[in-house]
Amino acid sequence: MTKQSIIRKRIFVGTLTLLLTGNAFAQQESGTSVFTNTFKDNWEVSVGVEHLSFYSGREEGLKQVISKSPFEAKRSSFGVAVAVNKWFTPEYGIRTKAHGYWGKAVSELNEDENGHMIDDQINFFSIQEHFLFNASNVILGYDPMRRWAVIPYVGLAINRNVTHRETSYGVGFGITGTYAISNQLKVHADVGGMFAGGEEGKYGRNNDLSMMGKFHTLNIEAGITFTFGKTKWNTKVHRTGGILPIAPIGDYNKMKEKDKEPIKNMSSTMVVADNDVPNGMVLINRGHLKMGLSRQDSLWGRMTPTRNVTVDDFWMDKTEVTNRMYKAFINDICDSIIAQRMEDPYYEGDIERVRESLYITNPVTGEKKLDGRQMVYCYEEYDYTAANKRKYRLDPRERILNTDMKIDEQEITMISKDTAYIDKNGNIVRETIERPLSGDYDFLNTYIVNIYPDTTCWINDFPNSDNDTYTAYYFSDPAYLDYPVVGITWEQANAYCAWRTERMGITGQDKYLRRFRLPTEAEWEFAARGIRQNEFPWEQNVAGENKGMFFANFMPDDGDFTKDGNIITSKVGTYQPNSNGLYDMAGNVAEWTSTAYTAAGVQNMNNINPQLKYNAAIEDPYRLKRKSVRGGSWKDSESHIQSAWRAAEYQNQPRSYIGFRCVQSIAAKPSEKSVLIKSSLNKKRK
Repeated sequence: MTKQSIIRKRIFVGTLTLLLTGNAFAQQESGTSVFTNTFKDNWEVSVGVEHLSFYSGREEGLKQVISKSPFEAKRSSFGVAVAVNKWFTPEYGIRTKAHGYWGKAVSELNEDENGHMIDDQINFFSIQEHFLFNASNVILGYDPMRRWAVIPYVGLAINRNVTHRETSYGVGFGITGTYAISNQLKVHADVGGMFAGGEEGKYGRNNDLSMMGKFHTLNIEAGITFTFGKTKWNTKVHRTGGILPIAPIGDYNKMKEKDKEPIKNMSSTMVVADNDVPNGMVLINRGHLKMGLSRQDSLWGRMTPTRNVTVDDFWMDKTEVTNRMYKAFINDICDSIIAQRMEDPYYEGDIERVRESLYITNPVTGEKKLDGRQMVYCYEEYDYTAANKRKYRLDPRERILNTDMKIDEQEITMISKDTAYIDKNGNIVRETIERPLSGDYDFLNTYIVNIYPDTTCWINDFPNSDNDTYTAYYFSDPAYLDYPVVGITWEQANAYCAWRTERMGITGQDKYLRRFRLPTEAEWEFAARGIRQNEFPWEQNVAGENKGMFFANFMPDDGDFTKDGNIITSKVGTYQPNSNGLYDMAGNVAEWTSTAYTAAGVQNMNNINPQLKYNAAIEDPYRLKRKSVRGGSWKDSESHIQSAWRAAEYQNQPRSYIGFRCVQSIAAKPSEKSVLIKSSLNKKRK
């Protein structure tokens, strides 16, 4: 092998290595929307039939004159192609493709112009390594519901003429179109080509008799593609302009590796499976509920509002959101602040200096911790309900259906819109503005929320108590990783839901209709009561006995917190789940709902999927900022942990006894009884 051959092969291997590793580098970019997967996921195997046309360079030495057109009969034949693809992100991947054909002759003559007998048959195959570029996802954004894709590709090729033992190196290129029949099966069409130069062989390097002196191909292929492993993606780090990303928790670097691992692995545990069943959630089937307390409360001597309501299907978290899960929220966007500052000339690319900028030190105690003031998260929420109300139609003639009323086509309709920004001093400024209706963007609200938990709630909730250790360790110590997160406001809980929606790659209309969100008050009570709609999440009408048999973490009537085995919160899932498979629907921590709190409660709501939603403006009276809290907590008595018990808390108030869990809506499905009735009627007609 010549020196030039060795150099070419080294260049080929080097370029191939770059293609293999390039996506790994891309996944490390911060401040952009990046999707990740494991190495075993998103593999594809393609098999196709193709029609190839080629120009070998041998034609110039033949007596018979053959057109150089690639569509000349002597230049084309059918072949088979097999390829293996690996996608590292929804936009970029690599492919190894093998194709070729056997027994094609360049001409009918077996001698050249000098009368020498030759063997002009070509038995050839090509192996190409391509860089794949999913233009559909790059241009339009990744959408897991999109079935079609347009994929340009370019890469290196090795061609081998088996008959003449000749090899040439070149460049392959083309474009592939795919259509997904299912998650695991696609059909594809491919149009491509390849240009290659000669290499030393039987007739000498680039000799006129060499069949591979020049070798160019065009190919058209059709076939099927099988996908192996998970087909959907985990979202990692996405921030838009104006968002100040978040650094890791203060003690993260001090953790032992075995304690860091659960936090690192949140990206693999918080995923949506291919069958659209969210991990860690259970399905709550639609049903009927008599909402509210059915008997008078013995402690307060008052009745809560009651009403018969119906609730549709939804998914609900099995457990309350834990410290582990909330730390994933924080850690998942911490890289972006570091990346942004690494590009800032002020920090001169000094990573240690950047990291130090995220922390503050108490000058008295020497305690070094994360600067929570820097930790903000921005998200947008489209008010789908308001956008579809008739009174907000852009055409005034469509707003009123009463034909007795005269339409004022010059009428100006005002809308209310939440917005936020960070001023030049780094302060979050939130405003609710009113302006004339102009279009759909008027219903897109922007929120910026400081998301770090208020760890001091343990001290502020309990004056004259010694709870310093809980303040210092409850959120930071690995021993509490699987305990419910507390010190979270209603606003922070909503921010977590928005991040989780983004994290799961939910896009398009589903981002607003099937997003992760807080449960409504009706959904929460319906799920807590269980399949038989009991007073408590369990079958019995009591929460515990003096013998130590407790069904939940709450405060016994004698005030002995240790009776149930806990003084404060307990690890999620410690007690038995209810008949819906949900843990801690009574006690442990109370839970935020999305419903605004009023004394009238459900009486002010509809009886189908009841909800009372009110996004209080900064200027609103503080009493309008109360949200409904359900389930009772570790500090509450038995009467307060009933499924129907209602409590209120202000949306910006963090508490050591309030946490939350997420739900997700499900697309409507037909009633089974309706389907059966329709079926029986059809049989009678027949």
